[in-house]
Amino acid sequence: MRRHGSRIRIVLAALVAAAAGALGVVVAAVAGSQVSGSELLPDLRQEVPSQVAVRRDRGRAVLVFRSAVQNVGAGPLVVDGRRSRGTRTMTVRQRVTRADGSVAEIPLNARMRFQPGWHDHWHLLGFDRFDLRHPATGRRVARSKKVGFCLGSRYRVDTQVAGAPDTPVFNHNCGRSLPGLMRMRMGIDVGYADDYAAFVEFQYIDISRVRPGRYLLTHVADPDHRLLVGDRSDDSAHALIVLSRPARRGGLPRVRVAATCVGGSSSCVVQATS
Repeated sequence: MRRHGSRIRIVLAALVAAAAGALGVVVAAVAGSQVSGSELLPDLRQEVPSQVAVRRDRGRAVLVFRSAVQNVGAGPLVVDGRRSRGTRTMTVRQRVTRADGSVAEIPLNARMRFQPGWHDHWHLLGFDRFDLRHPATGRRVARSKKVGFCLGSRYRVDTQVAGAPDTPVFNHNCGRSLPGLMRMRMGIDVGYADDYAAFVEFQYIDISRVRPGRYLLTHVADPDHRLLVGDRSDDSAHALIVLSRPARRGGLPRVRVAATCVGGSSSCVVQATS
């Protein structure tokens, strides 16, 4: 009887360990950590904010900017969305290719949703984030309302990246005008980038209540670490900007970019003061 009980305990322990291992894979994917050494992972490199300007939107002063995220990793970023009848959002899995050619499908704590209006296509929620922060304390001063992104390989990056295809796979418009889709695949090929022009709907920050001064315009790819990616050191990029008072009463604030940097924001401040 003791021997039988020991076997049961051994089997239960093995099952628990296996479940914990599987859970670890999912948690690692949500945290954006590498699962093992065999995955060909994407590397999301956030480009520095560009085309920074101040415009007027519905009577408010807004800070507009171009944003872009490159994939300079060993494998493509591929995310699959799927939903059931009666649900508005899709659950998401990430397809990760291993060195031996096999593919792992990792459940993510992420959603896709159809965005009507100007976009009129499906979005992966929370892929990028745009903040205005205090350069000394890092305190958030204002934030963009744009939360959804149609991922695609919009152009090839300047640097040579091994494995970049001559023709990108992901160059579509994420199911434009097709809100009834039940499945959606989007992503960024190796050696390509996804960009958004300045003043795309919701891709701006309301600065109507922001005082003149120096601020960090910060762009962060996958800010909540929901995706499985490789190098995290280049996920963020910053522009140290200077907001000045309007030149005339009722005019718009003026903006100047003092420095830009990728990764840590401290080098932006050093550049601006050196």
